[in-house]
Amino acid sequence: MTCCDRMADDLNQSCELHADRAACPDAMIERVRGGYGLYVRDGENGYGSSVIEIAYCPWCGTKLPPIGDLDLAALPEEGIG
Repeated sequence: MTCCDRMADDLNQSCELHADRAACPDAMIERVRGGYGLYVRDGENGYGSSVIEIAYCPWCGTKLPPIGDLDLAALPEEGIG
């Protein structure tokens, strides 16, 4: 469930040119661990390799839930430390 039609449109948008939403410049918002973030286009060819958390919907101004903490226990042990 989203706060407004525009947020829903962005989260549900698909692209004929990009199979991955993070690669499509038309996709702006990503749902992350219960919260929302704007793609940061810092990857190769503008790929959104990370997000920056947003507290309010950029279209309607509704307060959004925060991104939840990362559960480190759920990560594979290899490569930690």
